[in-house]
Amino acid sequence: MDLRLINKETVRELLSMKRAIELMRDAYTSLSAGMVDSPLRTALVNDAGTVLYKPAYSDSAGVFCAKVVSVFADNVNKGLPVTPGIIIVNSAETGMPVALVEAGYLTSLRTGAATGLATDLFCAKGVKVAALFGTGGQSYHQLEAMLEVRDFETIYVFSRNEENAKRFCAEHQSAFPNCKLIANPSRDVLKQCEVITLATTSPVAVIYDEEISDNVHINAIGSLGPNRTEVGTDTMLRAKVYVDQKSACLAEAGEICLLAEAGLIDDSFEVTEIGEVLSRPSEVLLDGVSVFKSVGNAIQDLVCTAEVLRVAELDELGQKVSL
Repeated sequence: MDLRLINKETVRELLSMKRAIELMRDAYTSLSAGMVDSPLRTALVNDAGTVLYKPAYSDSAGVFCAKVVSVFADNVNKGLPVTPGIIIVNSAETGMPVALVEAGYLTSLRTGAATGLATDLFCAKGVKVAALFGTGGQSYHQLEAMLEVRDFETIYVFSRNEENAKRFCAEHQSAFPNCKLIANPSRDVLKQCEVITLATTSPVAVIYDEEISDNVHINAIGSLGPNRTEVGTDTMLRAKVYVDQKSACLAEAGEICLLAEAGLIDDSFEVTEIGEVLSRPSEVLLDGVSVFKSVGNAIQDLVCTAEVLRVAELDELGQKVSL
């Protein structure tokens, strides 16, 4: 059995943020159209973290894939990635394993790409001020994705640890010279923000309704699980809510699950899949408060992995091994 091993550096070389955002359009459109076999992920949990098993297949991708990724928040204190993972790829023709792909970088990239797509769909073209909460492993690609789709002049970066915010801004300012990164300012600036992206592991809300503008888009891609939320209750109740997949978010997104548990919403609570929006983008209203909640879906991994593998095979990249 021959496998192609594709490491992080090869994924980085072969897949740009711009291309990843394009792939997210295809992924979410296919998902909402029922063209993807993407079962709800299986999560195994202990006191230290969560390990997720996420399979997917679509005819258009031409391969099966299954990602095994873990979320262990304390890894940051151990010098380890918070979200390490691998993706096993099987041929659609023979079922044989054909590749093993490092998934930590790919996961961060495609998660950022989802934010980029949502920002592009739900924000006016002229937005100039944004905020980013979180400075961990996901945060660089969140920043990159926002700046890929909009010409922000200022992005405020918030972290519970002020030194982390300062370090993050110092490390990445040179990559984005046209946007000023400002670390941990007064939270009064949130009223100015037209986009707020949340990429934290916080179990409780990190922004509250009285802090934000009446015209703001929020990307909530961090805290994982039905009992964790990054967005305050009042904001969720007045926002237009968009999700990556309804069934997954109704089961796993604390932003929604906690409202239901408290009896604040019922089955009439309206959420719209981003893939549904892509089929009728002219109907999107850009005023008011909107929230994009993503719990992640294996179709994101599938389309990105298929693209990386396609180019790697053409250019003979990656290491070939026999098992």
